Amino acid sequence: MELEISVIDSSISWEKSVSKRQAIKEVSEAANNLVASNDYGESIEKMLVGLIVVEPVYDDFSKPRRPRYTEHKETMAFGSIPIVIHKTLDIEIKLNYEQVLMAEGEELKRIVASEVLNTFQNLKVPKKVTDFDKDRFVADIDRLFHQKFLK
Repeated sequence: MELEISVIDSSISWEKSVSKRQAIKEVSEAANNLVASNDYGESIEKMLVGLIVVEPVYDDFSKPRRPRYTEHKETMAFGSIPIVIHKTLDIEIKLNYEQVLMAEGEELKRIVASEVLNTFQNLKVPKKVTDFDKDRFVADIDRLFHQKFLK
């Protein structure tokens, strides 16, 4: 399985967000390294966690969507680039804008890890996902995040 955590919508200026994106990338890579070496079932091959960090004035336009599972879809990006989405679970998480804006480095990693873990713990897996070992997945992520980011 592959796990990717990234910012999908942000109103933080690019200059300020470079170091923030690096901190988020470190959390994502640690989680991906863990889940890549474990088997949690056949239903999910890729899990994409999108983080939304927008100013409160934009809250109405950027609400996180319910988790979406795509078993198989073939589409074209930019009209000519073929893309195949296979056994993918998309999850969106909205982070507190002020907290993320003020946080750097270890503090930002702690915020992201905490929100992602909380989301995983409360995740209602879509019905199409039949053999995903959520309990073991969450326990592994919990252990990793507490060792590395939630000390």
